[in-house]
Amino acid sequence: MKRKVQVIFGITLSLLLLSAAALAMVPEKDLLLNSPDLGDFRQAHQNKEKDKVSLKVWENYAEILRKQPSQVKSPMLQGPGALEVTYDGIWEVERDLDPTLVVARERQGKPFRVRLYWRQGQVQAFTVEKYFKSDPLTWENLEHPGYRIIALLDRKTLLPMLAKLEAKEQDFEVMAAAAHLQEAKKALAAGHPDEKDLLKRTYGRLDEARHHLEAINSEADEYDEAKKLLDEVERREKDLKKYQEAMRKAESKKMIKQREEMAKELDRDFLGKGFDVKIELSGDEKTVLKMDCILFSRPLVFVFVDKSDLLQRLKEAGFAEVVFSNKKIDYSWDIYLNN
Repeated sequence: MKRKVQVIFGITLSLLLLSAAALAMVPEKDLLLNSPDLGDFRQAHQNKEKDKVSLKVWENYAEILRKQPSQVKSPMLQGPGALEVTYDGIWEVERDLDPTLVVARERQGKPFRVRLYWRQGQVQAFTVEKYFKSDPLTWENLEHPGYRIIALLDRKTLLPMLAKLEAKEQDFEVMAAAAHLQEAKKALAAGHPDEKDLLKRTYGRLDEARHHLEAINSEADEYDEAKKLLDEVERREKDLKKYQEAMRKAESKKMIKQREEMAKELDRDFLGKGFDVKIELSGDEKTVLKMDCILFSRPLVFVFVDKSDLLQRLKEAGFAEVVFSNKKIDYSWDIYLNN
């Protein structure tokens, strides 16, 4: 009889443990609300429409990636083929940084459009779209400019990512208040917010510190210290915002000067080759380069575009648009470097 009771008790305990484990599963939407791989969706626009769609990377851009494999961050899509997705909701955000390809938004360009497709609380696909005005292969202006998919991950590719996030969240949930406090201190210690040299100033892992500190219950012995550290996090966040704006302005002035110098250099180069080119810079940050010459023609401009590194050099200098024109024959070719 005693043996029978022990068996029943063991089975009951196992069922309870399994049940508790099931209850502890973190919803996928919570896991992907703000993840290191896919980015921050906390302010995402949430569309609850239901539909079915075929998703695929724009073939012209897929060819660019095949030629420049160093731009691709793993994990990446299955290829340019279509992915059929049935969904009952979409999260959509605009970002200045593409988390999959790790490329920053170009100056004067439109932000990336990033989406998560959902069905019954499970993620179905992740896409990154970029706005194109011209073909990235030929630089010809598109008849219908717009957003096109440049990165695509399906559910199968996302599952290992979800598993890692789940395990990390489980570890986080069982941490004691003292451990949370210790991890927050480590995250803050990684920064040097009071460094006098602005170029050497850092702020630590502020999101991580806040996450740990906000997990400490008000009844815990560590709560008062956690509160003080939260004040420090907020101080650093405000200072970081000011620092980023100051650095942005400094970088902007530096790049404007660089573009002005490059325009002068181009003028000298063209004169040295026998071209009398009128060069103008326009735009708030002088990101539009206009060049007019009576010798410019479509074949000649194609040589500049396809047979030299001119456009790459202009892009690296922060130019967003280049205009080749010949007003005598009413010829003009606009090239958008944000592609």
